[in-house]
Amino acid sequence: MFCAFVGISAYKTRRDATARLNEFRELGTSTNPTANFESLRRKYGSKLYPLEGCTQHFCQYEMNLSNGSISKLRVVPYAEMNVWFTVYKGSLQEAMLEYRTALTSPNSPVVHVQQGMCAHGCGVRFDVNPHGTTQQMWNGLVEFDTRATPQQRDAALAINLGCLARIGGCKDIIDLLPTMWMRNGPGTISSRLVGLSQQLEESHGFPSSDDF
Repeated sequence: MFCAFVGISAYKTRRDATARLNEFRELGTSTNPTANFESLRRKYGSKLYPLEGCTQHFCQYEMNLSNGSISKLRVVPYAEMNVWFTVYKGSLQEAMLEYRTALTSPNSPVVHVQQGMCAHGCGVRFDVNPHGTTQQMWNGLVEFDTRATPQQRDAALAINLGCLARIGGCKDIIDLLPTMWMRNGPGTISSRLVGLSQQLEESHGFPSSDDF
């Protein structure tokens, strides 16, 4: 019975996380992301709730998902996926996904993926941190907007949902988002794709204004 419960719970968590990730992805490819967001609000009801401080012109919303049903049995470490939506003057401007796992070690990995929805571009075309070769393996950020290439978008959204039910948990940002970073030596990683920050550092100049 115990194994069956764990298996069913893991399956349901993975299924729900897959749906949330697909919905997050569809926001960035929709011709009307605001309408998609309003559809999500109707679908999830109180699970997708406004944060404090909303005004007539600006509001942020949050939705959460975790593996709490199995992590509380101490079968796997706690992991969660949170999504924030930013609405300005009735229009969805950006959405951010946070994916993290809680380990007993001093550092627990977390990845943030932010996508801008504005037709003219919100934020930068594409950026990734940490970038190049680094020992920073615990905190990752990927940003992109509607001008990102399909390769950049797909890599940024290839979240490893297996971390929600992995025995021992996922240890670093490579485990959480393996399409964006890779191990290249003892205690070091490197980014797989080049973003704006790395372009600036390597060129010691200014990239095209289209990248901003």
